[in-house]
Amino acid sequence: MQGSEFAPSATQRESLARHLRGLGGHGGVDFQDVTRLTWEDASFQAVYSGDVLEHVPDYRAALAEFRRVLRPGGVLVATYPFTDAESTVVRAKLTDSGEVMHLLPPEYHGDPISGGVLCFYHFGWDILDEVRDAGFSDARMVMPWDPEGGIYFGNWTLIAKR
Repeated sequence: MQGSEFAPSATQRESLARHLRGLGGHGGVDFQDVTRLTWEDASFQAVYSGDVLEHVPDYRAALAEFRRVLRPGGVLVATYPFTDAESTVVRAKLTDSGEVMHLLPPEYHGDPISGGVLCFYHFGWDILDEVRDAGFSDARMVMPWDPEGGIYFGNWTLIAKR
């Protein structure tokens, strides 16, 4: 099993690593950019991305990287804000010069280090086409529900097979 986090600066990476150790984590923290993963092709049987893609301006590059590092038959499991609408809501985007252009009022999601991370997207059903365009098959949204396990309100979850 391999985990990864993202923090843009050395100070933030050390702060996040300290925070994770304080939660009981041990070992090093691998800091990766999901649009440029350093792992070899076909390294993993599964990739889990928990509430990450909405913060990635080029989420399509992240999907391509997830596919690249998955073995044939491997599975991507991802969560993110899902609107249950036909189309993805683009809240912000980067200009050609790399500046953030807000198309809707800025929305930030909690982060233990920076306090908040800008949300670029609330995904709609069209994300399934994007996932398939990235080379995945059998892409679908599921809603886990397990009252015996304490899951009474599911969170829409993407399951896609390479």
